Amino acid sequence: MQDNVPNFLAGPATFIVPNPITLAQIAQSMPGGALPAVNNLRTRFTLTTDTGTGGLPLPGALPKLRMQPVGGPPTVTLPPPGGVVTTIDAQYCHASAGGTALAALPFCDIPVAPGPADARTLFTTGMNGCSLMVLSAVPVGAPALAAGHLRVVHDHDHRSLATWAAAGYTVRFAAYADGGTGAGAPPGGWPVPALVADYNPHNYPWGMPVPGQAVPGARVVTNFLYWTGANWTFNSRHYVDFGGTPYDIDVPAGGGATSTQTMNI
Repeated sequence: MQDNVPNFLAGPATFIVPNPITLAQIAQSMPGGALPAVNNLRTRFTLTTDTGTGGLPLPGALPKLRMQPVGGPPTVTLPPPGGVVTTIDAQYCHASAGGTALAALPFCDIPVAPGPADARTLFTTGMNGCSLMVLSAVPVGAPALAAGHLRVVHDHDHRSLATWAAAGYTVRFAAYADGGTGAGAPPGGWPVPALVADYNPHNYPWGMPVPGQAVPGARVVTNFLYWTGANWTFNSRHYVDFGGTPYDIDVPAGGGATSTQTMNI
């Protein structure tokens, strides 16, 4: 196994350009394959790539993110043939189920400016059409948001900015699969207009061609937040999942700019 954590932590925005992070096996290391459904979950992750002889990545192999049990050690000993890999200390934001009320959405609260003891990475479930929202204020009736913190939610129903505003929330940042179409017109009344990202700028379809396969694979996008030491960043990267086997699809047909992006929040 190739340990990718040191290179990831040295610069996630640079790392993801040639290395899509795949989430198909994120629960592989958890008992029963279950992810604890709790808010503000902080845990550790390994980020490894399958290798063949000589330690080089196997053809088509992409880095796999795997959650480790809460409270786990900073290093993980792999099963035979063995090896020790390092971990990423991160928060994990669960996706909501469809139809969940805004005030009941799973969430993670992160410091506006993390201190030495705070996690500096936040992962979430792979995204196909949901929205990732970073909120700076919440209304009465929602779980309280401590001063100096932001709330991150993964909204399955990708509700518009106007819907959030009408419910009393202030959105600082939002990522939609269809950019301005999903976000809608920016509402007035917020101290600062929300930043909006499109994490599917080339409008990739749900089903993507897979080399040598008659049926398509599923488009998946890995979106995560990372604190650079100066600001939080939103980072996004596509891949295709075909029965648990990942394929990289970042460059659009006909060439042009990739969909990989990093932007300040």
